[in-house]
Amino acid sequence: MADVPKTFNEIIEIAKKKGPVGVVVAEAQDDAALKGLLDAEEKGIAIPILVGDAGKIGSTLESIGKKFKNATIVDSKDEQTSVLTSLEIIKKGEAKILLKGKVQTGTLMKGVLDKDKGLRKGTLLSDVFLFESKVDGVERILCITDGGINIAPNLEQKKQILLNAVQIYQKLGVEKPKVACLSMVENVVEGHTPSEEAYKLKEMNLNGEIKGCFVDGPLSLDLSISIESARKKGIKSDVAGDADILLCPEIISANLLAKSTTYFANLPLGHTIVGATNPVLIPSRADSPQAKLNSIALAVATF
Repeated sequence: MADVPKTFNEIIEIAKKKGPVGVVVAEAQDDAALKGLLDAEEKGIAIPILVGDAGKIGSTLESIGKKFKNATIVDSKDEQTSVLTSLEIIKKGEAKILLKGKVQTGTLMKGVLDKDKGLRKGTLLSDVFLFESKVDGVERILCITDGGINIAPNLEQKKQILLNAVQIYQKLGVEKPKVACLSMVENVVEGHTPSEEAYKLKEMNLNGEIKGCFVDGPLSLDLSISIESARKKGIKSDVAGDADILLCPEIISANLLAKSTTYFANLPLGHTIVGATNPVLIPSRADSPQAKLNSIALAVATF
């Protein structure tokens, strides 16, 4: 089994061995996106293609005080044109990764999901959010999903969200990732859909319908990530206290949990949308250039 990365620096090293690959930015006149891409080019993992207002891209780079070594700039008149142009560049094979610049997420995803011009392949798309964790003193990469795409997934959609995250972990060298299906407690509560569906996902794993991973649920957050908490409560399973992937019941809990890793704990993060023909990166406008670099590296390492 390959060495499993425990930090984003290690993921960047994996990306260096695979890169550089073309990264196209839709509406590239975005300070943080350009800073992240400048770092990605410098580390040898990205070949930048910048789509947007050429004048604004130039002035933004001037304000940053850095230049790309070898970037292609494609002038575009508006958001929609930038998105369609970026998608065309990917479909032609000139770039492998789509990065959101100064464009609304809804506009970008509408283009990605377009049946004719987009990047659909018949699989549910979901956001796989990774962050560095040191719970119980153990350094590792943890995942929260899905806090960016699917608002209230049903059981079948949760299964696909789970499998999308498993795919990322397997590409990072984890043969059988451990998935915790989160709920408020570790018991099935009658009439409480999150706990009932968490248990159903566990059963799907046990009967072979969900393969390539260990699944347990329902599990509370503490029992999912803390060996000490699981020991105190007497919970024993392949997942309890040692989860890689935290499958949240819906978008609100996933989004809040993901943001808490940044604003309460200031933990390094990176995320990518899985399920399209190519990685799609929709970092928050508030994400740092480092987070955007991490996301690019994650996409390169797992494509």
